[in-house]
Amino acid sequence: MKIIKAALLGLLIGFSATLLHNSFEPFGFILSLLLTYLGVLFVGKSFFYLRYQIIASAAWLAVVLRGGTAGVGDELLIYGNTYGNIFLITGFITLVISLLRPRRLQN
Repeated sequence: MKIIKAALLGLLIGFSATLLHNSFEPFGFILSLLLTYLGVLFVGKSFFYLRYQIIASAAWLAVVLRGGTAGVGDELLIYGNTYGNIFLITGFITLVISLLRPRRLQN
């Protein structure tokens, strides 16, 4: 059940970041990266194990990659402009940073 919840949270984070990145330039772009980082951290705090963060990150990546490819009607959610290309690169780097940050046990 936790796997499904982590995947759904990753899908929601990816969808929100995809829709937000190209609105209110450059603030929407910055907010989408912040949402990605804090969302993956939230998954880590909620489910504790790294595997759930990886599942959420994979779901985020699936949504973002699907949003960047043309659909049946040639619609795109992530354009090949400056913000779209930087979002793909820095979004992935943000995921890696949020996964590799040191873990601390709380007393």
